[in-house]
Amino acid sequence: MIKTVGQGANIRNLSQGILNELKIPLPPLATQQAIVAEIEAEQALVNANRELICRFEKKIQASLARVWGEAV
Repeated sequence: MIKTVGQGANIRNLSQGILNELKIPLPPLATQQAIVAEIEAEQALVNANRELICRFEKKIQASLARVWGEAV
């Protein structure tokens, strides 16, 4: 529909009415849920990795302090 109504990047020809009439195809609900589940699982891994990085940074700081004779 956008191709038949508007040309190029001229925003002036793109009205709110045209945008309201746009039909955006969505995947089936099961596909959407699978995508969300995958993203959530990946986010859990990212969060776990952040925690792991934090723990190792603390261990590194403690080791450096021990090497340099600093109180921890």
